[in-house]
This record gives sequence, structure tokens and C-alpha cells, in this order.
Amino acid sequence: MQNLAEIITAADIETDNQPVVQKSQENGECSVCGGSGFILRPDGQAEICRCYTERRMQQLFRAARLQPALQKMTFAQFDLANYPANMPAPDGKGRTYYELAREALTKMRSCCDKAIAAGQHRGQAPRGLLLLGQVGSGKTHLAAAAANYLLRNRQRVLFLVVPDFLDELRGAFSGLEDEVRHLQEQAKRVPVLILDDLGSHNFSDWTRSVLFSILNYRMNECLTTIATTNLDFVSLQELLGTRSLSRLLSLCEPCLLASDRDIRLRGLEKA
Repeated sequence: MQNLAEIITAADIETDNQPVVQKSQENGECSVCGGSGFILRPDGQAEICRCYTERRMQQLFRAARLQPALQKMTFAQFDLANYPANMPAPDGKGRTYYELAREALTKMRSCCDKAIAAGQHRGQAPRGLLLLGQVGSGKTHLAAAAANYLLRNRQRVLFLVVPDFLDELRGAFSGLEDEVRHLQEQAKRVPVLILDDLGSHNFSDWTRSVLFSILNYRMNECLTTIATTNLDFVSLQELLGTRSLSRLLSLCEPCLLASDRDIRLRGLEKA
């Protein structure tokens, strides 16, 4: 029989042929294992209860800081029909909006699959993507879909909306030094970091320094980084500085994701 330590170590392994987990109406505990996290089979062997796996997934999503609305976004929901197939995109080097979107989707899925295959092996993590495009072109959807895909494959991810993240860092001046320091360390060390909406913030010398520290660490440690931005390279350089942009481009392959109109507004028009 497996001991409890072996069971916990194996917690990331899928368990099959288990009853559907239901919560007890009286105490909220799992009706299968009673809240212990493991069950005994008729042959006397112990195995992980499905509720343990579900709790583990919930912990991963909380740690990833992925907002509820973004937790619903998947690669399958990334609708290529939103991108005209007969219109060349500006700066797309002759490619249509559809071709650019299909390429971005393919590259993002490939990046995620390589990250999953690499696991925690130092130095084997794939280079990430820098999604460039105007507001409403689908960049956040694709980045969130990547986060969800990775999380459901038990990869550690941190999803940071950059303006919100930098605002949180200001908490260091409000008696929250420990929390802010912990968040910065997470951003440096997490296997996959996703920086959404990079550039939508008034950067100070201090915030540039913080971002440089994160990007520099991740570049040196070869950690996968994904970012989205509405800015072009000239604007990014002016905002972030040459050193940070250089490291960002070392970490991320630029990938244009353009749309002829705001996809969010298009969805409202169809409603």
C-alpha cells in the first residue's frame, strides 16, 4: 500500500474510473474520501481522490492570478472567422489578417506544448511570444488561452496585467513590502510568465528598473515569457528603455496579431 507521502507526491497524476466527486451538504467535504484526499481500493491500495486533483487545479489557478473572465478563454474559442481572409494587414508583409491570426494561434500552441514537454528542466524552456497589435485584436484572449492550456497541463503560470501589477508594486510604499517582494520574486522565477498589456502605463525610473530586473533574471535563467502590447517597437523602446526591450526580444519572438476592427465591439454588434 502507498503511504501518504507517496500519495501526495503523485498528486499531479490523473486518476481514472473514480466516482464523480460530490460535496456533502452538511460540511462541504468530498463524499468519496471525506476530505482526506485519498481513497482505499478494494485491493487495499491507496489512490488519489479526484477532489485532491480538483483542489490542486484550483490552487494553480489562484496562484496564476488569472481573472475569472479570462479563465474561460481557450484556443478553441479563438475564432479565426473574426479575421478577414481577403484583406492584407498593415505591416503584415503581404499577409492577410486571417493568415496573421492563424500564425499567432499556431505559434502560441506550439510554445505551450514545448513548455509542457520541457517541464521544469532548466535551460530547456522554449522562447515565448510577444504579441503586437492594436486594441481589440485578440491578444489578451490568446495569452489567456495559453495560460489556461498550461494550467490544465499542470504547469505553473503567473498572468500579470502589467498596469495592475505596477500599481500593486506601489504598495511597497504603503506597508506591503513583504507582499510586493514576494510578487516580484514570483514574476522572476515562475516557469511561465505572461505579461498582458505591456506599455499601457506611465513608467517611472523605478518601475522600469523593476521590469528590467524581472526580464534580465528570466533571460539569464532561460524561462518562458509571453507578452502582449499595443505599442510598436519604437514606442516600446521609448517607454521601457533599450536594455529592457533588448531582453524582452531575447525572451520573446515578435508576432503580429492585427484586426481590421475591435473584436470586442464586433461581438457587441452581433449580440
